[in-house]
Amino acid sequence: MNIDEASAQFLSFMLNEKGASKHTLINYSRDLADLCSYLEESAVSDIDDVDFFTLRGFVAMLYDKGMSKSTVERKIACIKSFFNYLQKRNKSEDNPARLLKFPKKEQKAFRVFGIDSIIGLLDTPDKSEPSGMRDALILELMYGTGMRVSELVGLNISDIDFGGLRIRVRGKGKKERIVPIADMHASMIREYMNAAQEIASGGLKDGEALLINKLGTRLTDRSVRRIVEKYLTLAGLPLDFSPHSFRHTYATHLLEGGADLRTIQTLLGHESLSTTQKYTHLNLSELLKVYDQTHPKAKK
Repeated sequence: MNIDEASAQFLSFMLNEKGASKHTLINYSRDLADLCSYLEESAVSDIDDVDFFTLRGFVAMLYDKGMSKSTVERKIACIKSFFNYLQKRNKSEDNPARLLKFPKKEQKAFRVFGIDSIIGLLDTPDKSEPSGMRDALILELMYGTGMRVSELVGLNISDIDFGGLRIRVRGKGKKERIVPIADMHASMIREYMNAAQEIASGGLKDGEALLINKLGTRLTDRSVRRIVEKYLTLAGLPLDFSPHSFRHTYATHLLEGGADLRTIQTLLGHESLSTTQKYTHLNLSELLKVYDQTHPKAKK
């Protein structure tokens, strides 16, 4: 089968049977056009004449052109889908893209606050105002617990155990974990809860949510990101810090304070197929002890 004809049939399949989005179709159309141009230059016109080495040459050409790994990854995904479709529809005898490998994921560098920077940032909100009390609590909890933004905004009042100085956190996949907090965090939460009603001009509309906006509803991820940017600016810190920087800083400062990696992994709720075998669960009393001994906020 002619390669151009095969490409047209595949794109029709993606549109009519798979319901691919307009954005996906545009990208796939461009990716296949690039492949067809390369094959034409290589004097390959029939789909059964394409082999693994030809496709590997195409991928090498993409790297030579300086394309990013994410772009190369997308093009390889398109090629794999294309030849998988051809083989399943008996339009090709083999799947030469089967052995193509995706580029290795780039390890993104993450930003970590220095101890002086984070302490200065935490002192920036005006705690005399209810909204400032809420914002200060947001910053403190992100640094004091290492919670993700989605976990933070998902907190309910019932998740706070004031007596036990701990919070129930619902992480990815609705998996729950217990995270210890410092006594100062418990005090801040109490003070904020007493003033929270003043933040919402129309009254509280979500009685379960811990963190609310001026409409009386649960604060969103985007709102937290705006709040972080606001105080980074006021504190004179670079805007390339993000809410996730608090999580990295939490882990880094615990590690520097002497906490072992398995404890930090448990506190952060990290679990994957590659780490589960080495994963050691610590009981709650051990977690609380390590937190008290190593986190800067717990020592105050």
